[in-house]
Formats: sequence, structure tokens, C-alpha cells
Amino acid sequence: MFTLSGIQKVETVSKQFIASLPSNSTLAEVITAAHNLCPELKTYVQANESTFKSRKSRDKGSVGKIVEFYLFGQLPNCDPNPDLAWGADIKATHFKANKQGHYNAKERVTITNCGSTGKPETLLPVANAESLATCKYYPKIQKGVMFVFEHTGGKYQDIEANLGKRMLCVFPYDVAALDATITAQLNADFSDIQSKIRAGEVSQKGQKFLHIHPHGSKNSTTRAFGFTNRFVTQLASIQTGRPLTTKGRSVFIESQHFN
Repeated sequence: MFTLSGIQKVETVSKQFIASLPSNSTLAEVITAAHNLCPELKTYVQANESTFKSRKSRDKGSVGKIVEFYLFGQLPNCDPNPDLAWGADIKATHFKANKQGHYNAKERVTITNCGSTGKPETLLPVANAESLATCKYYPKIQKGVMFVFEHTGGKYQDIEANLGKRMLCVFPYDVAALDATITAQLNADFSDIQSKIRAGEVSQKGQKFLHIHPHGSKNSTTRAFGFTNRFVTQLASIQTGRPLTTKGRSVFIESQHFN
């Protein structure tokens, strides 16, 4: 049995909890398993479910909010610190099947807002950082827990549709612990982002793993750090041990590795 405090605050305990969750199961089944593993989490959810506004939400990020609340006992908030006290952000994303039925990331994973081109001074902490590791946003970038769901239907789905989604896998990650070639690319992407900010030409063009992208409603000037689709696919392969297949410019994980 796990305690809610342990899941939220102790890295080793949290990772053991994550490893105990069933893959290749619906989100509803994963939640049931999590509540059996941590009855205290179930009690918290039952006590706060009526105030969990995302139950009726059809926003694009609702599945992530469901994961945070039902699996970690976290109500939505605007806290700039990582979601879990041991330094990890909770992320949910979707993998789509290609014509052969193999999977890769459908979308980028947004990490955190980092400023606005409408207010260039807000991007200066990024431009002036000595390195990615010393950037004020690095704690949000470095560690996370990634939940990967099979893509079904449209982007705006209610809780019933989200609870029926198949969770392909879940894994913790720490970009500082990745292979040197990957960290080198992350650092190169960050340097490119800095150069573009300094030149007053902020864009995500040319960034391979970490990019700075528009975030928010149409015509928003807000910019955010995000992991590219390609990097999300590669990260899932590395962290779960599922082989990565490369064909031309495409990378994917073959379908049999998710069964």
C-alpha cells in the first residue's frame, strides 16, 4: 500500500507507484488500480470530486487534469513549481497509429510558458541564461512523469471518453540522465532559441527536441517550451525499453510492443 504523501513527495515511492500501474488498460482501469494501491488517494478523490471542475471539461488538456487529480490527488492550480514535490511535472499525451498500425507521438508536449513576444522583456531570462541547466525554467523541463494514451476521436472530449482511452504506457524521465547525444541536442536547441530571442525573431523553426512554440488562443503572443513530437516518441522508447524504428524521416514504436 502507498500513502498519498509518499506518491506526491518521495521520488522512490512515487516511481514504485507509477511502475505498479497497469499499461494497455483504460484510464478508468488505471484509476481503479491506483485507488487499490493507495486507499488514501481514493478517499481524497471522493472528498474532492464535486469541486473537480474538469470532470465536465471538454478542453484539450482535460485528460492531463484527470490524471493529476485521480492518480495523484492534485487539483488544478497555477503553481509555477513542478507538480510533484520531488521535482517532476505530470504530463499526458497521445500517440497515434500510422497506416501500418505503429505508434508515434501525435502532438508536442507543452512544458511551461516562458514569456511573450508581445512583451519581449519577459523572454530575457531565457535569452540571458548561461545554459539550459541554469535557466529558470529548467526544473519544469528536467523531470516529469509521462502518461501516453492511444489517440481516439477529436481533441475535445468529455470525461467519459477520456476514461475509456487506452493507456499505452507511463514512465518517469530526467533529461539530465539521458545519453550525451540527446542532451547535446537539447542544449543546441536551447542555444538556437536564445539566438532567435536576441534577434527578435522568435520561432520554433529548426529546433529538433526542445522548441519554443506559440501557446494559448489564436493570435496569442505567449510562448512556451515544449518537447517536439519526435523527441516525445524517442523518450518513450528510451524510458520504457520499447525499440524505436526509423524509416526515412519518421520514427515510431511498432504496435506489438504495446500489446
